[in-house]
Amino acid sequence: MLLSLSIKNYALIEDLNIDFTDGFTVITGETGAGKSILIKSMELLCGARADSSAVRSGFPFCSISGVFECNDKKISDFLNALSVNLNEDGAIVLRRTVENAGRSKAFINDAPVSVSTLAEIGALLIDFHNQDEKHSLLDAQCQLEILDAETPNISILLEKTAKLYARANQIKADLEAAQMSEVQRERKIDLYSFQLQEINDAKLELGEEEKLENELPLLKNAEKIAALSQEVSALLYLNENSAISRIEKSKKNIENINNYGADASSALLLIEQSLLGAQEARREIENILAKIDLNSDKLNSALERAELIKKLKKKYGKNIEEILNYALQIETELKSLQNFEENNEKLTKELEETLKELKSLCKKISAERQKAAKVFCQNVQKELSQLEINNAVFDIKFDEKEPSSDGSDKIEFMFCANSGEKILPLVSSASGGELSRVLLAVEIASKSEKSRSQTVIFDEIDSGTGGKAGEKIGKKLAQLSNKKQVFLITHLAQSAAFAKTHIKVFKETKNSRVYAKAEILTEKEHIEEIARMVSGQKITKSAIEHAKELINLKQ
Repeated sequence: MLLSLSIKNYALIEDLNIDFTDGFTVITGETGAGKSILIKSMELLCGARADSSAVRSGFPFCSISGVFECNDKKISDFLNALSVNLNEDGAIVLRRTVENAGRSKAFINDAPVSVSTLAEIGALLIDFHNQDEKHSLLDAQCQLEILDAETPNISILLEKTAKLYARANQIKADLEAAQMSEVQRERKIDLYSFQLQEINDAKLELGEEEKLENELPLLKNAEKIAALSQEVSALLYLNENSAISRIEKSKKNIENINNYGADASSALLLIEQSLLGAQEARREIENILAKIDLNSDKLNSALERAELIKKLKKKYGKNIEEILNYALQIETELKSLQNFEENNEKLTKELEETLKELKSLCKKISAERQKAAKVFCQNVQKELSQLEINNAVFDIKFDEKEPSSDGSDKIEFMFCANSGEKILPLVSSASGGELSRVLLAVEIASKSEKSRSQTVIFDEIDSGTGGKAGEKIGKKLAQLSNKKQVFLITHLAQSAAFAKTHIKVFKETKNSRVYAKAEILTEKEHIEEIARMVSGQKITKSAIEHAKELINLKQ
């Protein structure tokens, strides 16, 4: 759902900020007022091709940003793949800037992305039903998802199909990998055997490298540590004039000072602490000296071991864990190569059984889809008649393709505006407002949850229709808005009357410059705008009453 839109310096819009609500929103205004600019800015926000000429004269760049509510797993998965986090309130902010020099930048939650990435997420957030025939519902995969939503219990069948298809592909890959010449196979066997032997002979242990890193400095500096420790021990205790003997003599003298009547208790306490500290330091140094290993063989062995690990890391992994994992991997591949013929026969048989089961399941799925298609097509035709497209034929064409994760059906929505005429693919058999009405009928008839979080924008869906058709279109759009956020750009009062929110686009001239502006109308202003659409610039009393009657129809 689109929560808000901010446009700066785009075409005739200098600074526009507008908040949106859920449900059905209508956008109206006189011809040339700037309604198309508003929609074009939304298209630009969703990755449409940028044109530097759209930057408002006198400004270096234009900027468009939109805040969207996110409650769709596809969208959150898309952001996770980009390592882009949702905002704390769960919203997504798209932003697009276009410089008058032609450069364009795109952002999702302030993270820079490519325009193609912006277009991908834009397609998940907004579906534009306008005259350029780029509707998501014309996409073959989307049409299949819509049909599957009408097919009972198909999700269980598709889950099994996806697993079988994945297994078949894995077996094919394994068989393809095994199809090498005898020479190549023997070379690989020799290579893997050598590598496995080299790793196994090393008898690596997890944590061994860290242990060596701690031991080597001690082994390398053993002689220096021993010499220094012996010198410290001599200075503290062993020498005739050692530090401890001097501290003990000082202690006796301080005790005598105390005995002669002077208060030297503080000095005595400090000297006793010094004596204890010196004695403890002596014991610690002697412990270090006892642990020092001056065995040169042990040092050489540790250095050789460290060098061996370094050599293996260069060849097989960045640490011991990776090296051991690689050994397990090549051991499995080695067994497979050595048992080539036996494995090949086993895999070939398994592939045949898997493909047989996959084809059988695909036939079952196709039968279920075709049953659901009949009911769905009837429901769409019913909706079309209510949208004043009478005698129309809507059907779903089934073709067979190679079995895949979604079955073996290749489907296409077919349409004919007049029964008896040739039925053609929907994308080429309807145009303009008629196509939008067909897609509206499909959306209303569909149970698909695919686009519940997707905002849909209809640009003059009621173009070329009369009041009766406009009224029915308005009702249907209001009905659709119970499932998702709906926008309609229209000149027809009968359609606009059913809106929950009414936005009026208009122009203002200030200091010889024209500004396009938009505002959300109050209930009174909504009635007046509907009346203007009925009667023209001069709003009569009867037009007001007519407007109220039209608005009351949605009650």
